[in-house]
Amino acid sequence: MIFPLNIYRFLTTPKDYLLELQKKHGDPFPLSFPGAPTIWLTGQSELVKSIFTAPIDSFKASEKNPVGPLLGTDGLIMQSGSSHLDLRKEFMPYFSKKRLQSFSSPIQEIFLEMQRSYEPEGVMHLQEFTLKAALKIILKFLFPKQNSEELNDAEKMTVNFLKSYSASFLFIPHWIPGTWNIFDQRKMQLDNRFYEFYLAGAEENSEGPLSELKGLTKSEILSHLRTFIVAGHETSATSLTWALYYIHKDPSIKNRLRDELSVDDEEQFIENIFQNKYLDSLISESLRIRPPVPFVTRKIVNRDFVFGQKTYEVGQEIGVCISLLHQDEQTWERPDEFLAERFLDKKFSPYEFAPFGGGTRRCLGAELAILEMKILISFFVKYFDCSLMNSSLPEPEVMQITIGPKKPIYLKYKKI
Repeated sequence: MIFPLNIYRFLTTPKDYLLELQKKHGDPFPLSFPGAPTIWLTGQSELVKSIFTAPIDSFKASEKNPVGPLLGTDGLIMQSGSSHLDLRKEFMPYFSKKRLQSFSSPIQEIFLEMQRSYEPEGVMHLQEFTLKAALKIILKFLFPKQNSEELNDAEKMTVNFLKSYSASFLFIPHWIPGTWNIFDQRKMQLDNRFYEFYLAGAEENSEGPLSELKGLTKSEILSHLRTFIVAGHETSATSLTWALYYIHKDPSIKNRLRDELSVDDEEQFIENIFQNKYLDSLISESLRIRPPVPFVTRKIVNRDFVFGQKTYEVGQEIGVCISLLHQDEQTWERPDEFLAERFLDKKFSPYEFAPFGGGTRRCLGAELAILEMKILISFFVKYFDCSLMNSSLPEPEVMQITIGPKKPIYLKYKKI
């Protein structure tokens, strides 16, 4: 399949392509692909604020969402207006920072189980490690009562399902053989397994994000489950990959973090993880310089929307280009450099720093993602002594829904 040049440029060099568009057209700038509406994007904080603080009835979810086929039409991300808010209110208790603290032990256990599977020393494929860890964590979060064998089986099925899809499918008609048919088959197989897990959990009255929702159809349940899996898997894994890359790119960063967290008492070590400001700053800076998703979009409804110096009509789409927002030189000194200290010295507004989007559509799983990163990064530097086998900056590319390293990152490791 041969794609138009603009699609190819976006998929292979997303940040550079978006920056070129901004320089050429100004801000907001248009992003257009065949068969999809033009999106007017901004990377300026004052315009970001106008989107994130707009009345809830100003927008609806974009219909041409690159992950739409993965999620289905009923999941939280695809909902708009009051239905979106109502769903958020139902799910929010399970994603609150206080509630998630109790989930820190399963995350630790997952890491330690994975760590034990490695030889005393060798070479690690970083993306394989982070993708596997993130998937194990979100499956355990959703299906806490399933045994290890059942979760391992679901893990393999999920990987096969996700591998069968690419964001480029949005530009490929359904009738072309060898693409959508494989995706549809694997989606059906995974849905059947997830629904079995859901029914088993409901029978045992196990707690989880869907346990309080009553009267849902099978389609709605599966859309929600796939939404949590997709939104909570690749995004977390990609964010963790970039963070561990930057931490190991400069040995002084890794050594400082290890020294600040290091204690003999295991309980104190866990407390240090949640109290350490340097760890927080490392995570924030990694999310700034490599936000997991390049932009978030909205479709204008009900009334025209003033955006910058122009008024955009109902039906047009606008959005926040997070990649460029986090590079704005008016906010960020030396934006291309990884400088974790900037988050120790200053607090940035949610219109300047928005790795999880913002407003009423801010990522519901943001706290879970941060919890994962805190624990996995801390345990990683505690139990592995690693060095990058190639410290040159990996080229980024669009994966399924995130921007991740184009080539594998390899670490030479030794267990501590």
